[in-house]
Amino acid sequence: MKFGIVLGYVSKLNFKDTLKAIELIKDSLFLGIKNKFKLISVDSGIVTNKRDWLNDDFQQTKRPIDFDIIDSKDFGEIILANNKWRRKILSNIEHLENKKGIISKFSTIDRDAKVGNTSSIIYDELGIELLTKEIDMKFLDSILIELYSLIYSIDIKTSEQYKNLKKSHFAKTLTFVSYKKLRELYPLLTFKERINKFAKENGSFVLKDYVEKIINHKSMNSFSEDVFDFKTYSKLYVYNYECEKAVSIGYASYQVDREVLRKQNLLLKENYKNNTNYNYLIKSNALPVSLSSGLFINRVTMMILEKQHIAEVHSSIWDEEFIEYCRANKIKVF
Repeated sequence: MKFGIVLGYVSKLNFKDTLKAIELIKDSLFLGIKNKFKLISVDSGIVTNKRDWLNDDFQQTKRPIDFDIIDSKDFGEIILANNKWRRKILSNIEHLENKKGIISKFSTIDRDAKVGNTSSIIYDELGIELLTKEIDMKFLDSILIELYSLIYSIDIKTSEQYKNLKKSHFAKTLTFVSYKKLRELYPLLTFKERINKFAKENGSFVLKDYVEKIINHKSMNSFSEDVFDFKTYSKLYVYNYECEKAVSIGYASYQVDREVLRKQNLLLKENYKNNTNYNYLIKSNALPVSLSSGLFINRVTMMILEKQHIAEVHSSIWDEEFIEYCRANKIKVF
């Protein structure tokens, strides 16, 4: 196996059918989610200024992509995650009903990403932000169940249209498991090994109540204190049989309020964010309680189309050796 691709691998779809199938999956997911939750479609912002700080630096593990603006004294940054931006937009919508909100397609550049067969320096997310009156974990769980059910049905529909594909690529049931339970099940394994083993044995699952336990784990994405409420953050995993590993395809979490921000600041001490406009809004309770959720759309597409590398479903910059390998093995990449 090289670049995560099995020797002798051949795509089941030609490039034309791949393009058409990607369009089918992405359009079906977007419209399905929008209609299911009665959401307003909003084009995502791609930049923010340093004063507002509608950005996420993932505990300073992601270097900003910033620039000066010729007609002003401001400096801009490419938004690396648009959860804050979505919440800010939500706060401006008049007379929004409870449990209603927005949906946005979001793409950005993550130059510090660890590139592999399921990730690249381009990050794509189909995100939703829902207005809620209070934190309700049953509601959060129901959102993940609804999203997974939609993915499952779109998988079946796509396979019916493209007969070369397997009939189904996702488990029928979705299991919910805590970090504590995983540790009890596999006490001798690392966190990543536990994820892989549980997914292989149980299929698709949601991991809950784990962020605070792995907050300093070097191999995990770092969480900032001013975005997600760590106690509510839940991640959706599936087992990708083509890649032979567990892959995260989405998440859901409530965003922080004043009290949660205070507690998480005691844990992470990101005091350099204290004077940003966004943190002022949190501390003054000027932002609504919101549930933030997203799907990693390219990983979903990979699963359904039985692709072994993310380069087969979306465009990015790839290593020259990888491009030569794909050319030699007749693997079409973007």
